[in-house]
Amino acid sequence: MKLRKYMVYIDDGDNCSKLAIPAEDEAAARKYVAGNGEIIAVKDVTKEYPISLVCVSDALKVCGFGQTEIDLILRTLSLCEIAE
Repeated sequence: MKLRKYMVYIDDGDNCSKLAIPAEDEAAARKYVAGNGEIIAVKDVTKEYPISLVCVSDALKVCGFGQTEIDLILRTLSLCEIAE
């Protein structure tokens, strides 16, 4: 399952929010935030926000995660193609 990275801009009537959403396509990103306010815009930001598996691994180690947990998280990110 290849996921892309989207920035979804929402106006809930009181505030405007910017949410980073991983999704298969723009329609899935819209569906994920549905019901939280008016969707103003959706932008594909996949190329603007690369995620390094090495950096994620290093950060998880610093936070005290065990190797099994780190492996599961990294493999999940890799399988979804959200990180490289």
